[in-house]
Amino acid sequence: MEKFEKLTKLNIKVSPAIISNPELSITEKLILALDYSFSGKKGYNILSHVAVGELLCLHKNTVGKCRKHLIESGYLAKDSEDKRKFILTDKLKNIEIPFVTGRDNRMIIVPFELYNHPDLQEGSKLLWGEYNSMSKNEKGYFQKRETTANKFNVSVDSITNWTKELEKYDFLEEYTIKSGYHTKQKIVRTKDLRKSRPTVDDFEDDFQNDSEDNSATDFFNKDHF
Repeated sequence: MEKFEKLTKLNIKVSPAIISNPELSITEKLILALDYSFSGKKGYNILSHVAVGELLCLHKNTVGKCRKHLIESGYLAKDSEDKRKFILTDKLKNIEIPFVTGRDNRMIIVPFELYNHPDLQEGSKLLWGEYNSMSKNEKGYFQKRETTANKFNVSVDSITNWTKELEKYDFLEEYTIKSGYHTKQKIVRTKDLRKSRPTVDDFEDDFQNDSEDNSATDFFNKDHF
């Protein structure tokens, strides 16, 4: 945690075009979402494979393979002048996701406590963000597992297993099944992480102005990254 002190307020934003993208694996979605989040603030991500791996609790080789595929697929590009910088292309803007229609155009937010958790699968980290996007509603998160599975392009069993994992590590405030006449409805509410940190619903501005605080840039430029 101390090593990533500057990044504890970095919340990863996952756009609908990422989470519902059938071309991407779950791990690639999480990694691309990190680049997407940095792109909105700095215009690039300078974290190396090692640094991204440590931040997301992934092996550096996994990060390298995913980034290679994301570049080959046209989602990422390396800066022509500084090869350390990964830049988001415009491909996400041009992707049409049939599932995302009407009111279901929610941005998923994944806070540090989730994506830096060493025992959570990548799918569990993203699923918490999905649950959290609706859990503060009066009814909580009530979509069927099949609906969530279709959105994530995964099996229903994966949604079930990830939900159980989130419950196991105490990231859910409520997980109940309400039975009605020939129907069952799942209700999920996430833990309110704001009790232990200032915010979980925005990308903090720690890196907004390098002239005010260069320590974040210094962190990114360490040789071992």
